[in-house]
Amino acid sequence: MLNANPMPIRHKGNDDLFLAVEMSLLSTLGGTPLHVHAEGLRGTGKTTVMQWAKRNRPDITRVKDCPYHCDPTEPHCPSHGGTEGFETERSPMPFVEIGHGAKLGTILGSIDLGRLTNENCPQAALLPGSIPQANRGVLFIDEINRLAETAPEITDVLLSVMGTKPGRVKIEEVGLKPCEIEICTSVWAASNPDEEPGPLDEIRKQLADRFDLVVAVQRPSETSVVESLLLAKTLSRKHEALPVQKPVERFAHNLYPKALNVKDTLVPPEILRYMAHLYVHRNVESLRAIESLELSSRLLAALRGKDSVSFDEILRVIPMVLRHRVDPLSLSEILKDLELRKAAGTQIKDRPRREDDSEPPASPHQEEKQSEAANNVKPTFSADKNPNSSPDPSLKQRTPPDGSTPGKESGGKDKQGLIRRVLSRCKDVLHGNRPVQTMPTPTRSLKPVSPPSEARPLRVLPADQFVSQPLPEARR
Repeated sequence: MLNANPMPIRHKGNDDLFLAVEMSLLSTLGGTPLHVHAEGLRGTGKTTVMQWAKRNRPDITRVKDCPYHCDPTEPHCPSHGGTEGFETERSPMPFVEIGHGAKLGTILGSIDLGRLTNENCPQAALLPGSIPQANRGVLFIDEINRLAETAPEITDVLLSVMGTKPGRVKIEEVGLKPCEIEICTSVWAASNPDEEPGPLDEIRKQLADRFDLVVAVQRPSETSVVESLLLAKTLSRKHEALPVQKPVERFAHNLYPKALNVKDTLVPPEILRYMAHLYVHRNVESLRAIESLELSSRLLAALRGKDSVSFDEILRVIPMVLRHRVDPLSLSEILKDLELRKAAGTQIKDRPRREDDSEPPASPHQEEKQSEAANNVKPTFSADKNPNSSPDPSLKQRTPPDGSTPGKESGGKDKQGLIRRVLSRCKDVLHGNRPVQTMPTPTRSLKPVSPPSEARPLRVLPADQFVSQPLPEARR
């Protein structure tokens, strides 16, 4: 029998997109949107994968015939909000696409002309637009970079929908009371950054930051994958059955129990500490990056059947979370650090506290400030140092014998501290407090030098014999 919906060939270039789409379906099924943006050159199959996922989305339970797809446990639409005793039904998860010819009235809602012109019972009511109809489902936008440039008013609506979880939309029409509705919709988008008008983060950076995951889709790099693509095209033209691929059974399979386990998936304290460290010390601009990292790591752990998140999940999802939020060099350094943590099995731990210190240990950021402040203070000598003070054994840098505060050896602000320490050591040498470091004796023999003869004392001239001569005039 002919497979009417064959799965696209899954390879290294689009594997991240398959994973991101599956995590988004799982998150949406659990009641939390996960927005995905696929970037890649033309012909890499971005839209193909997302359209295929549309035909393989799971079913949801909703209020019967509700255009807003209200959850029977928490109805929210104008017709069913605050009511009980209605029938329910199973229907596929909503999948709505917004085209480039869309208007505000078509995506938000407008007056229902059919009910308004009804001869038997005319009634003024709202007709929900594309976004309210995508509640508890997926909203797909192709070439979102062009839409952001040509339709800024629609972009503003998307910012409201994606700004919070769940999002909100407000429908306003003349003669009707404004209606504000909660929307739990995952936004999927695709774009080609090499075509006009350019990447989305250069057109509307605020909208680009709303996406939890940004996936780089690449072309196939193996000849076997290209052969499979050509074979699938040939069999499709001959109307022959395609062999069912094993990844079909794994994709979006058995999502309901996994969606229930997402909220119970534990994020260990050391992972949360690493996320906080990443946000503060890697200069990540948006806090949404850390929220997306926490959510996507729990989703991946639930897909893998795990009860808690490990550095394996963090390392898998962090390129998609930070690709559009940090520069490539910083992302490479973060990935190298995670690889080392994963290989060594290390975790971020608190610094040990001092035995004679009642306050908690200072953070690395506070230590850096203290080091900079110490470099701006006049250096003290060993005689002024408190002999009862004990150094911190956890510090790798040792305090010099002259009592000066160690600082960084590089940087514009640390040069003054280095100069002060050098002057302090010179003073110690002059006053005899520090021995002069001599050069090592060379291996080859040197010709001995005879000691100088005894110097004769200077004869002091009488005052009447001292004649001063005028200095020569300076040249102009």
